[in-house]
Amino acid sequence: MNKNLETAMNVRYLLVCAAMLLCGTLNAADTDVATLSADIKAGGEKSYQAADDLADAPADQAVPVLISALDSTDVELQRRAVRSLAEFGDEAKAALPKLSPLLESPVPRIRAYAAHAIGEIGDKNIDSLPQLTKLITDEDALVRRNALEALLELKIDQEKSLPILVNVLENADPGMVLPVLTEMAEQGERALPRLKTALKNKRAAYWACLIAEAMGPKAAPLVPELGGVVGSNDDPGTRMHALIALGEIGPKAKPAMDAVIKALESDPVPGVKYSAAFALASMEAQEATSALRKASEGDDAFLALISYYAVAKLNPNDKTQAQTAATFLVEAMKNEDPNVRAAAARCLTNLEVSPDLLEPILADALNDADPRVVGNITEAIVKMGPTALPEVIKGLQDEKLRWVSVSIIRRWGEAAPEAVQPLAEVLTVEDEGFQGEVLMAIGSIGEKAAGAMNDVKPFLNSDTRGLKLHALYALGKMGQGALPAKEAIMPLLASEDNFTKFAAAWALANIAPEDEAAAKQAVPVLTAALAEASDGYVPVEAAKALAMFGDKAKSALPALEKSAAAGNEAAAEAIKSIGK
Repeated sequence: MNKNLETAMNVRYLLVCAAMLLCGTLNAADTDVATLSADIKAGGEKSYQAADDLADAPADQAVPVLISALDSTDVELQRRAVRSLAEFGDEAKAALPKLSPLLESPVPRIRAYAAHAIGEIGDKNIDSLPQLTKLITDEDALVRRNALEALLELKIDQEKSLPILVNVLENADPGMVLPVLTEMAEQGERALPRLKTALKNKRAAYWACLIAEAMGPKAAPLVPELGGVVGSNDDPGTRMHALIALGEIGPKAKPAMDAVIKALESDPVPGVKYSAAFALASMEAQEATSALRKASEGDDAFLALISYYAVAKLNPNDKTQAQTAATFLVEAMKNEDPNVRAAAARCLTNLEVSPDLLEPILADALNDADPRVVGNITEAIVKMGPTALPEVIKGLQDEKLRWVSVSIIRRWGEAAPEAVQPLAEVLTVEDEGFQGEVLMAIGSIGEKAAGAMNDVKPFLNSDTRGLKLHALYALGKMGQGALPAKEAIMPLLASEDNFTKFAAAWALANIAPEDEAAAKQAVPVLTAALAEASDGYVPVEAAKALAMFGDKAKSALPALEKSAAAGNEAAAEAIKSIGK
């Protein structure tokens, strides 16, 4: 046979074989999708796995099957189908008409995944924009987060989205607005372009200023726009929050100093002047000292108070000025106007002042009926540190002061071991809310609180779920010093309440990490908790607890690997600790 002909035939043969193999592969894929489609129609556990597996199939075959699954009444199947559709991005656009109604599902996780999928698919002209925007004030944190992420992913024309967003925030439950603004602030650089535009919009500027406040120094790129708001916005509240935002940004806000000084000197609204003085202090604008001194000499007691503080803050090496300001602020805390007292306390938290000067007046001021004053004084005492602990411990015996005293001790945590016994003594106060706070304060002190174990242990038998959980937290934080409580904790691993089971398993990992019997019962509970999707805190803490059990938790490795692949960094660390 001719060699060239033989070579050509061999090549043809190889091509035919390759074609046959390719056809076989395609047929196998067709058969696989057909099987998965049948599994979805069959329902149950098989359908859930099928919905997950379809995320790896060709889009043109998988997407129609997943869209049909969205009509299911099985919530878990719906959720998994939505999650898989998100994996296909813009190849799943055909699913949008079915995904939009799911934004109104009564099931939070369905709303959350639907919002995520819409963001991943990326249709900028979706009709469901109002629904999606409304979800940023959803009562469920996971839904809020996914809705906000979706809005940022979609990069929708702000001329269209800003009015809707502002309307949603203005009509939202006031209790929901703060977490929404906090989540928006956490987006950091991603949110900056939208905030720049929002600051130029009369209605949206107010909300943009609040977000910039929460972002602090990360909002530095917004300084020119914030300065513009200070100088031109006709709403006093918006100007005031723009100034506060500049103050929160700090020294990086100095390019807006001229606009802030002008507001201090000539704004017709007192509250705006107060905010300007506070901003200048935070901006470390020493060039503003002269303007602040002048403001401190005026008839407005409140402006004088903040200006005194600002001058002292801007001139930290001037000890005489600091002492003068401190004396003035302490006196201002006795003012009849609660706003003046609250501002004085807030200024004291940011000014280095001798504890000897402050302790008596602060202890006395905690009796103030105004919650803003108490809140700011609390911050001042926390900042002073445990040097004020004797006065705070005395407050535990005062019905008016005991709540705030516990709160302060909890903030000090491990630095306040002397508070353990006084805290244990007030556990006898018959107020379940207060008892819960005390248990959390004891837990915050950690291993040094082991002396209170016998006072905490009886709460494991409480009929009140919250007290039981707080007791588990306190005992777990005590670590191995709470080992005698192990036998009382073990029965809670069989609780009908999943979170109580988890808390008991977590506590045992902290208290008895070397105990084989405890590990045998606690590891399965912690392993199951790794799959908890409604609260990101639980999988993280479950992974950390499993790591404490070391090689006794090897049965959890497959679940840990899955959790690590989903982004749980604690699970990845636990795998290293447990070993293979």
